[in-house]
Amino acid sequence: MIGKLLIVDDESWCREGLMKLIGSEHLGWEVVGEASDGEEALALIETAKPDLIITDIRMPVVDGLMLTERLAQAGSEIMVILLTGYRDFEYAQRALRYGAIEFLLKPMSIQDTTRILRTAYERFRQKQLDQKLRQREKQVNTLRAALYRLPCDRQDWAEMSGLLSGYELWLLQVDSFFPEGRGYGEKDVKLLHYAISNIAGELLQVQDRALNSVYLSVSSGEFVFLLAPGVVEPYCSLVAENVESLLHLKTKWSLAGTMNELDSLAAGYAELRGASHAHNQPMDSEADRSLALRESILSDLIIGDVEEARRKLARHIQRAAALPIQTCKIEIYAMVSALSDLLAGDFKHLRADDYDDLQPGALLLFSENRQIIEWAEHKAETFLRLFEGWLQEKRDNVVIRAQQYIETHYRENCSLQAVSAHVHVTPNYLSNLFKRETGIAFSNYVSKLRVEKAKALLTCTKMRMTEIADQVGFDNASYFTTVFKQLAGISPSEYRKSQ
Repeated sequence: MIGKLLIVDDESWCREGLMKLIGSEHLGWEVVGEASDGEEALALIETAKPDLIITDIRMPVVDGLMLTERLAQAGSEIMVILLTGYRDFEYAQRALRYGAIEFLLKPMSIQDTTRILRTAYERFRQKQLDQKLRQREKQVNTLRAALYRLPCDRQDWAEMSGLLSGYELWLLQVDSFFPEGRGYGEKDVKLLHYAISNIAGELLQVQDRALNSVYLSVSSGEFVFLLAPGVVEPYCSLVAENVESLLHLKTKWSLAGTMNELDSLAAGYAELRGASHAHNQPMDSEADRSLALRESILSDLIIGDVEEARRKLARHIQRAAALPIQTCKIEIYAMVSALSDLLAGDFKHLRADDYDDLQPGALLLFSENRQIIEWAEHKAETFLRLFEGWLQEKRDNVVIRAQQYIETHYRENCSLQAVSAHVHVTPNYLSNLFKRETGIAFSNYVSKLRVEKAKALLTCTKMRMTEIADQVGFDNASYFTTVFKQLAGISPSEYRKSQ
């Protein structure tokens, strides 16, 4: 998820500079609005709904400190980064007490700005993940309380009753964990159960993004779902098809009825399963861990920090290696499921041929932790290389577009600023990327191209030096001669004679 950013500053050059920087770097933010003072910003907040505000402290009408204070008084969770001069340092410290998370000293360096924005994005992503996990935990606990007539928080009960009224109660059951010819044993049941839970959860996220369907693992091979009527038919079919094709297990769906009140769930559930039912519910912690890892890796990839994603995956694999084999399999499956989910969703544009076997079929065959870990390391590295290849392609595209622009505009203003504006990146970013990808500095590349064009004119025409200099983009003949001699080793006149 990309965060929404509002820029507030009475100096237009500062707003434009920040917008260009954020548009060209992988920082995790999208600028959804700009304002010249705090009063204008407060009006924009209602429609733009930003997650982060970057604001100058000193502005007319409503300054940055007043804006931060008003947000705090309103109980807003919008993060605030303050722009300040050295003389405003104590002023900024006061703003931190109102909830501002950081401040930047003007004039801001690109390094400090990108560092702070990336830190703010990590904070934003963690906040989103915490909210998602809390919401799922609340839903699962309330649903469990309704099914088994357990005590429940009254507010959570009322909230879920209103939210899910009219939803249908369904039971998903596995016919058998031991289909003929598959060789599954008792030791594999927990992993298979988790795999079904993961498949159901991923498909529900795809089918039900705008709704609030919820599911709960109730016992080995059994899951209860509260599904929005509009998603029932396609979703149930997809789950059954995927479980059978990936795990070779057959499942069946049973409808218990429509939920009008949470109080009615227990009766419908008991009737569906029979009077006696087990209470040995598997916990949903594995699914939550998979979600947490997915969100954490996604956060790193959005800001382009592939090495941090690599370190996190390595730590996850290392921890799994020390666990008993069945627990190790579940932890590794949680990891590869997170990566598979990323490829199916946020990064579906990546080629993912190597990820056809990310389901637990391969894991079930391993008899040693060493085999599991080697398989996991291969899958993690394959995923990261896919992403690195895509990033490199994006970078190459920027350089190629810059080279194409230089080729057609070398006679005109071909400054770093002009070319970076054309390819929509900051001058500093283009300068560093150009040198890294081509092995030559940007200005040297332009000069070298101009000199090559001049050599052709010196050889094939009788144009005067001043005309050639102007034709290839030099301001004056004297500077043209100096640059030509530096690069060619001889003057333009000597070169013409040699030809």
